Amino acid sequence: MSNGNSGNDMPDFSDVVSGASSTAAKTEATFKVYTIVSGDSLSKIAKREYGNASDWQKIFEANKDQIKDPNKIFPGQKIRIPL
Repeated sequence: MSNGNSGNDMPDFSDVVSGASSTAAKTEATFKVYTIVSGDSLSKIAKREYGNASDWQKIFEANKDQIKDPNKIFPGQKIRIPL
């Protein structure tokens, strides 16, 4: 088999072009949008969504761009719930 490598048994990848296509799993987290209602807390939402109130930090991390203090959320606020 001649691949232009002058006797080298290594495959020739010199014509490979980088691209966005990949067989690797996407690293983008999937989420759903939830609207905060009166009486909600991140731990209550975590308990309802994940079955564990301690998972509130997942929700907080996914919404750091809009929640600066996890104890200060308000009705009508839309947040992302990681799936």
